[in-house]
Amino acid sequence: MLFKFFKGLIDFLLEVAETAVLAVILFLALYLFLVRPHQVRGDSMLPTFKNGEYLLTEMVSYNLLKHEPQRGDVIVFRSPQQPNLDFIKRIVALPGEKIKMQNGDVFIINTGNPQGFLLNESYIQEGTETFGRRTIQDGEIFSTEEGYVVLGDNRERSSDSREWGIIKVDEIIGKVWVRYWPPQVLSFIKSPSYIETD
Repeated sequence: MLFKFFKGLIDFLLEVAETAVLAVILFLALYLFLVRPHQVRGDSMLPTFKNGEYLLTEMVSYNLLKHEPQRGDVIVFRSPQQPNLDFIKRIVALPGEKIKMQNGDVFIINTGNPQGFLLNESYIQEGTETFGRRTIQDGEIFSTEEGYVVLGDNRERSSDSREWGIIKVDEIIGKVWVRYWPPQVLSFIKSPSYIETD
């Protein structure tokens, strides 16, 4: 009788251990290859994201499906100055393009529009102006070369490419996919569409 009890207890514990190991493996697979949670810290992405909100970053599009990051994508990437810190910003210029900031506006110059077009940014607060800083200065044409120019939506309170230059593709962790906390702001994050205007 005692033998049956211990055998049953051992079988039960082995089953629990197997389930726990499987759960850990699934969690690690999700965390390493599919999605990762991030918290917004600071006001650099206002009004799109508020301080303290939680987001899910999906890593499938860029890493597994090999889709190229697009203008307007909100991405999470390793800080160029502090590699143990992750930043959340929006892509505004793509590899091979040039960007110019003039009179508070952002202009993109590419092969499709060599004269440049005004970037129409519906996600920034009305009246927000974009001025250059140390790396991307007002009136100067800045070449993106093989990287991405990223800016915070709250241009006056954002440390971004204007200070430390381009982000390389291997520094990108993933694309912001869902805002999930607090519950009242639960939503999928869509990339904007742009109208090219002179």
